[in-house]
Amino acid sequence: MLVLVVEDDEDYAEIISQTLKRDSHDVVVTGSGSAALRFSSSKQPGLAVLDVLLPDGSGLEVCKKLRESQPGLPVIFLSALDRSSDVVAGFNAGGDDYITKPFHPSEFLARVRAVSRRCTGNGVPAKQAPQRIQALGLELDVTNQAAYLDGINLNLTRLEFELLCQLVRYPGQVLSHAFLSEEIWGYKNVNDATLLKGHVSSIRQKIRNAGGNEETIHTVHGVGYSFTPV
Repeated sequence: MLVLVVEDDEDYAEIISQTLKRDSHDVVVTGSGSAALRFSSSKQPGLAVLDVLLPDGSGLEVCKKLRESQPGLPVIFLSALDRSSDVVAGFNAGGDDYITKPFHPSEFLARVRAVSRRCTGNGVPAKQAPQRIQALGLELDVTNQAAYLDGINLNLTRLEFELLCQLVRYPGQVLSHAFLSEEIWGYKNVNDATLLKGHVSSIRQKIRNAGGNEETIHTVHGVGYSFTPV
């Protein structure tokens, strides 16, 4: 797979590049968003790894521009910004994953593999059996990965949709951070509460914007989340 890496820190760029090459990926590294957009205009990558803070702007904006010409492109954000609001911004911009610096190369590679497994080679979500899930005015179209609240499209990202599906499938049950992380990212023994918190915050905001009750997604502090009728 051709991976476009947009990272202006030479040390991080080298670590990422070598890690991906050892996993048999082709890698193109650029140090700016403008260079990345120029490259993608001539050749489409199978995955983009974007630093959020770039010398000529924001990786979030680069993501949006890349998606204009390649809507299904999987994107992983890298950033030293680790607040929940920063993570939420990354997912709202269309990111499939958000990795905070510093990170271990093995963790980075595991996340690349997990994102790749969720997509076919051209960035189109893998085919799933037709299915619809309904609960409390929510309708989840698993085939098209779309969620509706009383007929209003929530416009969830792919990962937000997967998280909401897990919660709705187990109404009233508390799903741990570790369980949700493994189901969504495909990791074992991973407890990434910060990323999950970012996703949940974004989902709640979208439910609220659609006129729904965000408290149907209940936080069990230190444990996980549950989908509970209010």
